[in-house]
Amino acid sequence: MILAIRRHGFPPSARLRQPGEYRAVFEQRSSLAGRFFQVFARRNGLGRPRLGLAVSRKAAPRAVDRNYAKRIAREVFRQRQAALGGADIVVRLRRPISRREGAAAREELAALMQRMAPCHGS
Repeated sequence: MILAIRRHGFPPSARLRQPGEYRAVFEQRSSLAGRFFQVFARRNGLGRPRLGLAVSRKAAPRAVDRNYAKRIAREVFRQRQAALGGADIVVRLRRPISRREGAAAREELAALMQRMAPCHGS
């Protein structure tokens, strides 16, 4: 019998799903922005972080670019979720990310999330 341990998963309980959940985060208006992403956060009282993605066609007209940005955001969230505490986080894409800019975008988003965590963690 093989037991799979998923320490860095992204289950449905770690996602913002309802429009009201997104609205609450945006109304808090606590945000940080970088070249590629803007990160909004608010405490959620759950003791665990949840992620929402706001990746519009205006920011990235091609679906492949929107999907790439979402993959980056989910990856960074999974790796950093233990340090984020009880916060709802919405990541908004500001502009398309080319493949050669992927590493820089990951680093930027990790830094933005880390800076938000002390303010909005558990």
